[in-house]
Amino acid sequence: MHSTFKVLFYLKRTKNTPRAVYPVMGRSTINGTISQFSAKINVPEQLGKVR
Repeated sequence: MHSTFKVLFYLKRTKNTPRAVYPVMGRSTINGTISQFSAKINVPEQLGKVR
């Protein structure tokens, strides 16, 4: 049996945010079934950029 597993973390940016601090969100996919969750932390936008 072949299984797949993926995890993605991203910043939830909204248009009406006065500060550049955003919540960290996560998404996991197991065999095509998606589950989204909040990491319950906020980080500055600079930490969310990938180099």
